[in-house]
Amino acid sequence: MFDVDWKTPHLWRKTARPRTTAPSLEGDLKTDVLVVGGGFTGMASALGARDSGVDVIMLEGNEIGSSASGRNNGLVISHHSKASPSEFEATYGKQVGERYNRMVAQAAGVAFGLMQRFGINAHQVQEGWIQPAHTEKTLARARQFHDEWKAFGADVSWLDRDEVTARIGSPYLGGWIVHNSGHINPFAMTVGLAGALENEGVRIFENSRALRMEKVQGGWRVHTASGSVTAPQVVLATNALTNDIWPGLKRTLIPFKVFQAATDPLPEQLRSQILVGNPAVSDMRNDLRYFHYDVDNRLVSGGTHTFWNNEAERGRAKVADLLGKAFKAFGGKPVINEYWHGTFAVVPDFRPRLFRLAPGVVFGGVYSGRGVALSMSLGQEIGRWAAGCRTDDQMPLPVTDMRPVPFHPIAVQVANRTHAWNRYKDSKT
Repeated sequence: MFDVDWKTPHLWRKTARPRTTAPSLEGDLKTDVLVVGGGFTGMASALGARDSGVDVIMLEGNEIGSSASGRNNGLVISHHSKASPSEFEATYGKQVGERYNRMVAQAAGVAFGLMQRFGINAHQVQEGWIQPAHTEKTLARARQFHDEWKAFGADVSWLDRDEVTARIGSPYLGGWIVHNSGHINPFAMTVGLAGALENEGVRIFENSRALRMEKVQGGWRVHTASGSVTAPQVVLATNALTNDIWPGLKRTLIPFKVFQAATDPLPEQLRSQILVGNPAVSDMRNDLRYFHYDVDNRLVSGGTHTFWNNEAERGRAKVADLLGKAFKAFGGKPVINEYWHGTFAVVPDFRPRLFRLAPGVVFGGVYSGRGVALSMSLGQEIGRWAAGCRTDDQMPLPVTDMRPVPFHPIAVQVANRTHAWNRYKDSKT
């Protein structure tokens, strides 16, 4: 299930440095660790395995950056999706929960560290991520997040009503900032990381969709249209684009389509009033508002559609209306010219997954909207795990069997049609 317009130039692709596409797989190869999927989780897994001293091949079904990793909003955040540190400890127990919380607290720093390590120009800005609250209920929740992360040792600060309103340029009751976080051009990050992997000796094959796999002596053979790779360890990092390569795997997650849109470059006079200091922002509404600037000072936001007819026209109109209401400095609705969409994966409990599908076959991912930073941390751990440098009980999440989403076909339809209900709930607060 690939996005049908993945070759259409979009803002992130248009403003990133071009990269020469890797060849497609031809013939039969062998390796120590095979990674299927060239998004952030797959590339981080390949890096973790390669840094562990083993040979690695990575297969990408289209081109690097063509799916969610290269098309998302670009927020790099050290925070959970929908949960606090104590809630993760309650779910996983103190030992695993603390290990996972530590990984999350460091995740944005790890992502920015990879850009520094490999000299990747992803238009990165590490000026923090602000989560503001618009109601008394969300203010209390934001305070809980801040207080628990502060106690955990994370570099966070509380912002009162005046501070958060002045920083964002839109009225809120208060909020908190995670200082090691920020934003990037995610497409530039994907192609930069792919080039770094190639320099590290990872063999990458693009336009090489994994079609099926079989158990063979010494491991697993994964077939593409024009070749195969045999390896004792296989990492499936296919996330929202999981197909039928492993029976039942695609029923463990819900594909979720989101669009992005951007203004024309804003003059300094507006930037002095909107997102002052260039932070990343996403608030606590059910139908999220999220914003940051790109390298040319466009204000980038996005949202969801319940029905995708006339999507670009409706999406541009929706973001223009949102920005006009959120930021009075515009004096009306801004012009929105850029529009694109992508598909990521969610699960009902908003917890990432680590599955052992069979001896030598693992699946990891599903970040429910917080994947840019977390995928680069969890992915490296998965790679070290596949290379034999981590045991199950050293991983930051429990290693489980597949966990199908109950009533999966219905869950997919419901999840992708909740947007109107979320907007209605927001209108009543």
